[in-house]
Amino acid sequence: MRHQTLEQMRAEHEILRHDPQKYVEMMTGYIQDDPNDAHAYFSRHQGWEKLGRFDDALADLDKSLNLEQHFIGYFARGELLVRMGRYQEALADFNRALELDREEWLGSWGVLHRADCYARLGNEEAALADCARFGDDFSHPGFGGLPGGNKAEVTAEIRRRARAAKQNLKS
Repeated sequence: MRHQTLEQMRAEHEILRHDPQKYVEMMTGYIQDDPNDAHAYFSRHQGWEKLGRFDDALADLDKSLNLEQHFIGYFARGELLVRMGRYQEALADFNRALELDREEWLGSWGVLHRADCYARLGNEEAALADCARFGDDFSHPGFGGLPGGNKAEVTAEIRRRARAAKQNLKS
C-alpha cells in the first residue's frame, strides 16, 4: 500500500474531479505496481463511476473488498448498487457496513440510505422503522437521489416512495 501526503491526496482528488479518465489511468498504474492494494482499487472505482462505467466501478469495489473488508467499501458499494437499481444487494452492503462500524454508519446518513432502499423495494414498514431512528435535529441536503429536508419531510418522502414502489410492484 502506498503512503501519501495530504497534498498528494488533494492533487489526486482534483484530477478525479477534472479528468476522471486520467485519474483511472493513474490508479491503474498504482494497481500494476501493487495488485494487492485495496485502496488503489477503491480509488479507481471513483473514476469509473464518474465516467458512468458502473460495472467497472463495481468490479473494483468487489476486488477492494476481497482484499480488505472495510466499512467505507461496503458503504460505497451499497451507494453504487443503488445507482444501478440493485436495491436488495445494496441493503446487504449497507447492513454489512453497519456491522463493521456502527458509529461511522450512524454518522454517515447510513440509516437514510437503508430507509431509501427499503422504500424503493416497497417495504414501507422497514423504511419507516429506519426513519424513526433519525434524531429530532436530523436534516439532509437532498443529494445523491436521497430526499432532503428535516426529519418530518424526509420521512414523508420515504413513505411516498415506499407506497409508489409497492403500487408499481402490484402492477
